[in-house]
Amino acid sequence: MKILVINSGSSSLKYKLFEQINKAGHDSPPLLCLSEGLIDRIGLIFSKAKNHEEALNIAFKNLLKEKAIKDLTEIGCVGHRVVHGGEKYIRPTKIDRKVIKEIEKFSSLAPLHNPANLKGIKACSKLLKKIPQIAIFDTAFHGTMPEKAFLYSIPRRFYEKNKVRRYGFHGTSHKYVAHKAMELCKKLKSPAQKIITCHLGNGSSITAIKNGKTIDTSMGFTPLEGIPMGTRSGTIDPGIIFHLIKNGKFTPQKLEKLLQEESGLKALSGISSDMRKIYAAAKKNSKKALFTIEKLSYEIAKKIGGYTAALSGLDALIFTGGLGEKAFYVRKSVCEYLQFLNLKLDDKKNFSASNEKNPTLISSTKSKIKVFVIPTDEELQIAQESMAFILRL
Repeated sequence: MKILVINSGSSSLKYKLFEQINKAGHDSPPLLCLSEGLIDRIGLIFSKAKNHEEALNIAFKNLLKEKAIKDLTEIGCVGHRVVHGGEKYIRPTKIDRKVIKEIEKFSSLAPLHNPANLKGIKACSKLLKKIPQIAIFDTAFHGTMPEKAFLYSIPRRFYEKNKVRRYGFHGTSHKYVAHKAMELCKKLKSPAQKIITCHLGNGSSITAIKNGKTIDTSMGFTPLEGIPMGTRSGTIDPGIIFHLIKNGKFTPQKLEKLLQEESGLKALSGISSDMRKIYAAAKKNSKKALFTIEKLSYEIAKKIGGYTAALSGLDALIFTGGLGEKAFYVRKSVCEYLQFLNLKLDDKKNFSASNEKNPTLISSTKSKIKVFVIPTDEELQIAQESMAFILRL
């Protein structure tokens, strides 16, 4: 079986084609990536594609040209990344008109993402009419959170009527690296019931996982909550918003732009939202750059400490995402705060892990807690879940 994975943005379409490889001794046959690509600047001047339908046709032409497929009928199913599924969708779901309408409803909760995801879904539904389309929701993995974790301390009617609650995001990534960590710990004959995963990038979230299931996560009702991110503030005192409205004459639109686009690492450093540029400045002893790295590490460590309490212990800590996989200096700084847990890094392994494409154990042999750098592969996770869903039909 060949599975096409689509990750559709507002002006981009990322795709990967996987093939199921039958091997004896495997409970679930492994998947091989045959081809991948990105069509960007959709609808913009000088773009190759005016819309997502044209972008998808370009992807098909590429797959045929590369001989990844002989014709479109070889595609057994299409797995789509959908950011928000609310409380309703906590597992892979076959897409039909009803599901599309539901995803549209959830667009109010993820206005930057769900409408973009729908563009890819609608293009595929039109061009691959007879091929099953499967939605894999970013929020789904966090559907196991208990009420004490997802409910905010505001009148319950806002949850009951408006579904205001913690949803969490990056679920596909957290699920992928957590399961990888469990496999690695099994080989090392090490416990893996209590895991914390840190997906760190332009958007960042941290998740507490017990026995393979989310019990809490740092992003909330929206992806704005949590630790500082590239341009997002993360969690702040809500009173700041009232203060800015009263004294700064901020409109809701200006406030949203401030907290979504002008805050986080960009605001702290005064340099960039890109940690690579911040680190380059830090090596030249920029006080703001050094402070930004320390502030981010401090906030990550605080969250890990809190989740260790929620888990009643910690077996493994995982770093993933662009920043989590590459920024060895952030990992080092974070783990220095956690030495009270008898967590110790191997500095040489931590440094070299930033250039590895495979999972790497970076904790010392003396460390009570295993620390891994695991490159995430959300497309592979989507393909695995889509294939499993189709095989159950």
